[in-house]
Amino acid sequence: MNIKKIFIVIPILVLIFFLSISALCSQCDLSDIEVEEDQYGEGVSTAGEEPGEEVSEEEEEVKKEEYYIAYFEVGIDENSMHFEHRVANIYAVSPDGNDRRLVFTDLNEKYDLGRIYSISPDGSRISCEFFEGGRGAYSALRVIDINTGEVTTAVEFDYTETESKELMANIYEDPTWSHDGGKIAFEIVSNPYSDNFSYEGISIVDIDTGNIQDVDLNIEGNSVGSTTFTSPVLFSQDDSGLFCILHTFYPKEEDGAILNYFSRNEKLLIVYISSGEVNTILDINQFKNGEMSFDNFNLFTQQDRLVFQVVGDFEEDGDIWVSDSDGNNLFKLTENPDLREQQPSILDMPDTVGKLAYTGVKRYGTISSQLNSGDIYIINIDGSGQDRITDYGIEAAKPVFSPDGKYLAFIRYIYDNNMEYVESSQIEVCDMESGEIKIVASGFNIFDLIGWIKTELSVN
Repeated sequence: MNIKKIFIVIPILVLIFFLSISALCSQCDLSDIEVEEDQYGEGVSTAGEEPGEEVSEEEEEVKKEEYYIAYFEVGIDENSMHFEHRVANIYAVSPDGNDRRLVFTDLNEKYDLGRIYSISPDGSRISCEFFEGGRGAYSALRVIDINTGEVTTAVEFDYTETESKELMANIYEDPTWSHDGGKIAFEIVSNPYSDNFSYEGISIVDIDTGNIQDVDLNIEGNSVGSTTFTSPVLFSQDDSGLFCILHTFYPKEEDGAILNYFSRNEKLLIVYISSGEVNTILDINQFKNGEMSFDNFNLFTQQDRLVFQVVGDFEEDGDIWVSDSDGNNLFKLTENPDLREQQPSILDMPDTVGKLAYTGVKRYGTISSQLNSGDIYIINIDGSGQDRITDYGIEAAKPVFSPDGKYLAFIRYIYDNNMEYVESSQIEVCDMESGEIKIVASGFNIFDLIGWIKTELSVN
């Protein structure tokens, strides 16, 4: 197999393998799941109403919206027609853990629910991938309406009726939402399973109309093709531009032979959608020597500032950095040489100083190169108010604030004694006022924390 194909094939195969193993490990039927009271507390409900169930006008008048935590589970169900009776579910749980409801299941879907990309800025929709688990002849970017259960296909790549793979295309990296929640930008690669694997371009789809707009990039001095790619990571504050990562594949050589390739994020660009004009915002060479890379970009809209991580290999330090959206006023926010600070998540609320949470991963031996978990920290965007909210050592990751700032959710991985694999996972919530941390979901079939959604509740 040509080495360039690895970077598309491996992530898909790893995902299928992980989901299949998770399904085989889980010996429970999720089609009618109940939550144990002694695990989550008194008054816990079973899975909520089926998505799409109609409510009367009278009931609609007494609906209210609350923020719930969404997470991804993979298990088995004897009624599933997927491989090994695998079934993937999205659940939502209240911050106190007393109410859990099913948001979506792929039990009756033709294709598998795969990667969960992100939640729309208003918390009402989830973008995700559906794929064929066999020869990879089908994939689609779809959007799930959280309160109705309606699924919209935004972009589809269907090659199920052809034997040739020479004209195939697929989405690469994670698509990103516009701030108004109406559009999604994504990167396409062509011929992902052939010797002609290459960058195809960036497009923007309007979720409500289905219209797709191609973005022409006028990049001078940069080769975008078989080894260099440009992935959208954020819309600009007014949605007129796209922040994009320019990343290149480099060979890993030993004794003159190419053993593998690695990808490095080298530049952050701003692409103006209407004109295609491209400006460089940040360059990785502004930071440290060595094989450093930046990632996990956030835009704090209240101050039009970027928050992101800069991390190298396991021997390198890692830090959270902040800059203006044009790249000016760049400064390092974290300074602990014993930690690789990463996974920043911002609290973007009006009339606030600006707060973010991040994961501090310990630097020792080669463990930090294999784990992305540690302890959860919070800090103000001006560098003040730093605080560690967990004392787990290596287990916590992926912090995310509730949009109202009342809670901070994160996932906790329970490792085996040798720290070689995850035995189970927990979704935990920190009350930002009291500092109390509570487990709201737990199990060995929890695949990932998605984030905070806005769900409709009936008021008694």
